[in-house]
Amino acid sequence: MQRPQGIIAVVGGAIAALGGALGLVFLLFPDLQPQPGSGAEMELVDVDLAKEEEIRADWTSAGGDKTGETVPWKASLVTVVLRNSGENPALVSQAQFDFSSITRVGCPYGGGGQEEVKARYDIKVPNNAKAPFQQIRKLKYSLSPHEQERIAFTVGPKTASEGVMPSVYTFTITLRLDDGSSLTTPKMTYMDPSGSEAVLTAGEQVARYGEKDSLTTVACLKE
Repeated sequence: MQRPQGIIAVVGGAIAALGGALGLVFLLFPDLQPQPGSGAEMELVDVDLAKEEEIRADWTSAGGDKTGETVPWKASLVTVVLRNSGENPALVSQAQFDFSSITRVGCPYGGGGQEEVKARYDIKVPNNAKAPFQQIRKLKYSLSPHEQERIAFTVGPKTASEGVMPSVYTFTITLRLDDGSSLTTPKMTYMDPSGSEAVLTAGEQVARYGEKDSLTTVACLKE
């Protein structure tokens, strides 16, 4: 009865010694320590800018007070398609927008009103922002194993007034996961739709009355 116990004691001591030795190795050389994987395998499938939707917007007075009126406001949807090919859920914790260019289309389209609109964009770009410019939005977006999902954002100016010149944005989106990995979209460029009606109105004025009686020119509209 004593011999098996002696063998167990010897084996147990050897395992403890081996564990201690490995612990010392990992302590001295932390890069050798195996890192637990998240089990999620995320990939960027597609990026789309073609869709458009209406979002709510609040009209405010020149002093910044809300008028109480809400209006529909056009917004382009930036849609990112993700796929999780792994065995575990993936959590997207942050979206980082890096703007490399923010340009106002430089044609005079008419006088702006005293009131301005504050549209409820997901990403509100300050009117005085200068590129390079970065804006971060926290997320709690979970993607199940072997699933494909879409994440959509609206991007536009923080405030806009009647007759405002539209802005053209060039940016990338970096989606960061809770395991430390990240996915970055290709660079995309689009014009915010807030000033599109002003552009059309200016074009109609030029077509109807000619350049002499209009605030803008055909060359500027073409540009």
